[in-house]
Order: sequence, then structure tokens, then C-alpha cells
Amino acid sequence: MKHIISFVIKFVLWSTVLLSFLTIFNTPISLIFFISLAATVISYVLGDLLILPRMGNFVATLADLVLSFGLIWFFCYWLIERTANMAYIAFFATLAIGAAEAFFHLFLENHLFTDRTMRQTRNWFDEGRWATEFAEEYEEPKQNDDSQ
Repeated sequence: MKHIISFVIKFVLWSTVLLSFLTIFNTPISLIFFISLAATVISYVLGDLLILPRMGNFVATLADLVLSFGLIWFFCYWLIERTANMAYIAFFATLAIGAAEAFFHLFLENHLFTDRTMRQTRNWFDEGRWATEFAEEYEEPKQNDDSQ
């Protein structure tokens, strides 16, 4: 059930971004939803289920940026129009998707990947190793050297 909810959230994210960009070219909504569904399936399996648990949010977001640009450009170029404008659309849609994907990965880490070992391997700041200790300094009393 957790995978279904997260997949639907990702599909809504992709659909919203692609609807806002591809309606400029009078693209049919059914085609936009097809592109969204295909890209969501590929991106969810590769980026969110394979890369995110192993590499972390930053690497998974970078991988999603590259993957989303490639998928959007490929589908738009072959299914909508064979012009350079599709590369621009893919670039700007990728920026919007990449910004949202970083937060989506945080959602996945907190709700889907509840495995404690995943969090322990990446959250180096969590253990207090970098904490600052505050204490009052004191001076030890000086000893008189009467032996001189």
C-alpha cells in the first residue's frame, strides 16, 4: 500500500509539471498522461527504489534529473514534435521535477524506507560526533617549586 501511495504522489507530480509545460503545444491530455505514466514507472523503479536506498537523496536527485530530461525529451521528440523546442521543454520541466523530487525523496525516506540501517549509514550528523561541548574552564592551582 505504501508503494501505491508514493507512486500516485509521484504520478501527480509528473502529470502536473508536464500538463503545465506541454499544453503550450496543444498536446492531447491523453498523450500527456501516457508520457507521465511511462516516465513515472521508469523513474520510480530506477531512481526511487534502486538508487535512493543505496546512494541517498543527493545522488538519487541527480539521477532523476538526468533520467527525467532524457525521458521527457525522448517522449516529446518522438510523440509530439520533432523540433529543438522539445529540448527546452524537457530542460525546464526537468528543473521543476528535480526541485520536487528532492522533497519527494525525503518523504520516501520517512514513510517508505523505514529500515533503520539505511538511515544509520548516511546520517553522519545524527550521532552527536560533531556536537560542541560547552564547559567552564578552570585553572589548576600553581604548585610552588621549593626544590630550587
